[in-house]
Amino acid sequence: MKHLRFFLVIAGIYFFGFFAHSLYLRKAVYGDGIYYFSWLRSIVIDTDIDFTNEYVRLGGMQPVLPSGIPGNKYALGPAILWAPSYLWIHSLVAGDGYTLPYQLAVGFTTVGLTVTGLVLLFLALGKYFSTAVSIASTLSIAVASNLFFYGSLDPANTHGLSFFSATLFLYLVLKNKKNWYALGAALGLCALIRPQDMLWGLLLLPNISRRTLFPAVVGFVLAFLPQMAAWQGLYNSFWLSPYLAGAEGFRFNISHVPSVLFSAQNGLFLWTPVTLLGFIGLFLLKSGRLAYRNYFLSVVALQILLVSSWSTWWQGASYSGRMFVSLLPIFAFGLAGLYQRFAQKGWRLGHFLRIAVLPLGVLNFLAILYFLLVN
Repeated sequence: MKHLRFFLVIAGIYFFGFFAHSLYLRKAVYGDGIYYFSWLRSIVIDTDIDFTNEYVRLGGMQPVLPSGIPGNKYALGPAILWAPSYLWIHSLVAGDGYTLPYQLAVGFTTVGLTVTGLVLLFLALGKYFSTAVSIASTLSIAVASNLFFYGSLDPANTHGLSFFSATLFLYLVLKNKKNWYALGAALGLCALIRPQDMLWGLLLLPNISRRTLFPAVVGFVLAFLPQMAAWQGLYNSFWLSPYLAGAEGFRFNISHVPSVLFSAQNGLFLWTPVTLLGFIGLFLLKSGRLAYRNYFLSVVALQILLVSSWSTWWQGASYSGRMFVSLLPIFAFGLAGLYQRFAQKGWRLGHFLRIAVLPLGVLNFLAILYFLLVN
């Protein structure tokens, strides 16, 4: 690829940020990452789904189930994607599954898949926009959004992986020749990592038919089946997410929308202005250039409504709106629509790098530094 050097630089920054942050903390698994990691460690090392020892060792806590073991409401998807590197490290060190090499392995996987998602995003943008606009939009997401935080500094979580899965799905949707089994499986992967990302399925509507529906459903079910089996094993239900069975839940309330987007705590548009530019840019996309524009807007609107209606709509200990990381591919298309207007006025890649990517990136890094210092 002619512009491979940009992605090599981004990969270097992301991997350096991950290793530096992990070595400083002397761990890579913490917070919600404990529960995703516990799935992997318990199944691989203990060959069970009793997380008692994992929670004691890592500092986790979940309500005890009638079976006498603690639950785990967190998705199984990350553990599945982390499994190859985790098993490889285990074959080398033959340890207890907790130590830093194991934790670095799962983080390394997320960083690698995040960068892969950026490459797929560039390729998807390149179907509709010039190379300069596609690179500038991709780099803006890479350095100026909360993807850098969750794809590099805190990768033992779902968010970098949800970006990868959403971008993979979008890339397959935009292909001229569609494999509907693969599309269904990619959407199932999105749901396997973060169930709310099933909303991406709206992009299938323009081309869905009785002929394509069956393979899409088969692909989705096969990909999502591990999560259903995990729910059955822990909660005796294939269908009911423990998120909805507990004290948490949804209550339709649009009054939280301004805070979700502009709050000084975690407001997406306030903390990550590049997403606001991307949102504005979506309205500049011409339907002839991208027929999915209205579906993009629908996915964004429904995700905002979903988060605003969630019982913890402020998203806890979050840098910016972490529940929106999977929307970054859509915002990238909005940025491309905005940048295209400047390209028509003579802007080249160097202009985008100096005037947009670099300033927005510096602003993002300063915001991340502030967040790390006060939390």
